[in-house]
Amino acid sequence: MNDTRIRRIADKVTDGGRRQVTVTQLWYSARTVNNSWTTVPRSGRPRWVGRTVGWILGVGLVVLGILIQDVPYAWLLWWGCVGVAALVHAVAKGEPYRPERRAGWYLAPSLSDFRTMVCARWVHTYGELPSGIVDDQKYQEARDQEPRERAGLRKGGDRQSEPVEVLCPDQAVRVFLAANGFPRRLNLTLAAGLSQLSGTGPLVVLHDASARGLQLVADARASEAWRVVVDAGLPVRSVVDNRKSVRLYEDPPAGVLGEPEQQPDWLRQLRRRAPKEAEWLTQGWLSPVAAVPPALLESAVERAVSEVRSTPDTERRRAAEVGFMSWPPPSKPPVRDGN
Repeated sequence: MNDTRIRRIADKVTDGGRRQVTVTQLWYSARTVNNSWTTVPRSGRPRWVGRTVGWILGVGLVVLGILIQDVPYAWLLWWGCVGVAALVHAVAKGEPYRPERRAGWYLAPSLSDFRTMVCARWVHTYGELPSGIVDDQKYQEARDQEPRERAGLRKGGDRQSEPVEVLCPDQAVRVFLAANGFPRRLNLTLAAGLSQLSGTGPLVVLHDASARGLQLVADARASEAWRVVVDAGLPVRSVVDNRKSVRLYEDPPAGVLGEPEQQPDWLRQLRRRAPKEAEWLTQGWLSPVAAVPPALLESAVERAVSEVRSTPDTERRRAAEVGFMSWPPPSKPPVRDGN
């Protein structure tokens, strides 16, 4: 972490300051370490087992030596017993004890350390954040997320002006979209949760590659059954075997840990179609949508909104199953932006 490297990364992800990127997104792009580890069950025997058995065998050998001291070839018998005792001790001691280790992750530097460096020390030294970087914790989303005046979609009207709602729980991503003028430019509104939806136009759900993200899509489709709900989140298939993706861990929701017949429909369907992805989710792994390179995230949202507006009503239900984000886009050259 040094000034030159941060400037170089900030210049790349913001496209020379022409794109607004949040501090959290910059953190993901500038990370130096991203380690993760799976759950390791408890193994081996506690040390006291080997020590107790060794103490008992030692006392037994001393007593045995006293009892057989007058027996012919007693030394040979005693040494034979020592060999047997050593074998018994090795078996009783077993493998070294290793406690259970839960799955987890480690990202360096931490977000708090990175924010201190960029939002405090950097600003103190240079007077402002790097060009194109915005502080997502202090940014006022409301000032840039008001859409154009909505007259509704009249019969025969222009579908490209139809209002669209984007549901995204991640504050950094919402600030990214608001700061780059998506609400005004694409006539959409941003919502952090289901309770904030206004019920106007199609709904695009932007979420992490996680069990909670896919459950959010299912909940949105259940509560907003009267309109099209498009899943434009980060697909699990694009991060499961991708070493460049950010991998985090959280305790999975209780609903995905029950018996198969008690699990949600989306998980049962995913288990039949892609068992590896389903297993990855139920283990608690996730990849945040805020870690997606900003250029790719920007294009994915634009494609999702454009697609849902250009699709006839009779085909929208089928279009709602289409994913709009991959890593990198299969039909385009790799994005040189972000990580």
